[in-house]
Amino acid sequence: MLRIGDFARLGGVTVRALRHYEAEGLLAPARVDEVTGYRFYGFDQLGALDRILALRDLGFSLSDIRTLLASTDDVAALAQRLERQRSRLAGELALQTARIRRLEALQRALAAGGGTAELSVRVRPIPDVRALALRAKVPSQGSPIAALFEEAEARAARAREDASPFLIFHGSRDVEACVPVRAACRDRAVRTVEGAPLAGSITYSGGYAQTRPLRDRMVRWLRRSGLRESGPLREVYHRFGADQRGYRLPARRLALTAEQFVTELQIPAREVEP
Repeated sequence: MLRIGDFARLGGVTVRALRHYEAEGLLAPARVDEVTGYRFYGFDQLGALDRILALRDLGFSLSDIRTLLASTDDVAALAQRLERQRSRLAGELALQTARIRRLEALQRALAAGGGTAELSVRVRPIPDVRALALRAKVPSQGSPIAALFEEAEARAARAREDASPFLIFHGSRDVEACVPVRAACRDRAVRTVEGAPLAGSITYSGGYAQTRPLRDRMVRWLRRSGLRESGPLREVYHRFGADQRGYRLPARRLALTAEQFVTELQIPAREVEP
């Protein structure tokens, strides 16, 4: 028999770790002295400790390890749990690999003298949105798009969600004005606008003339980061101007001048194999 300190040294762990494994029901001492409370372990328990450490190294939690060690006779169940862990680790690896590619793209941009502009590009998911959506081919940007939004806002007024409206650019003149609405809205133009698990995002203040150069910059950054566009550009209006004929919006969403506009550009994206 080995005292806890000797057993810990042989097993390559701390005494504190052994006490924790005991408390978690993973590895109990072979004997505990009733008078002194000293804990003793058998040499044959080193194999059990190795199994715990091997599973910890594979990223399993202690509760998972307890379950795994209790079901070693059920080979099918054990294999299933191992496969779930493999899938989880593969997902984490893919996420970290993508982050490294984006970091390297930022490093290259800085080294090329691009300044810190790319720091403002985020990669994040876009949620699905239930919206009253009006699509049209407009002769130009500006007034025709504003008129499309005015119609959408007026039709959505009674069931309007307090969320940012957005414009989808299906083409240079093919646009869709989307106003978020509650489930109660029964207008025939209501649909669920699908989001994206991954999207480039950049937020700016001021006039809309910035959209094109910022979009081009974001596309370049996405491509350098191992991403490709997988959907149309969205222009999301967090603060904006509105006529409010037949509807009312919260004051915090309204801007009196173009300098007060706050707009977010979103481009759905997908990972590309390196």
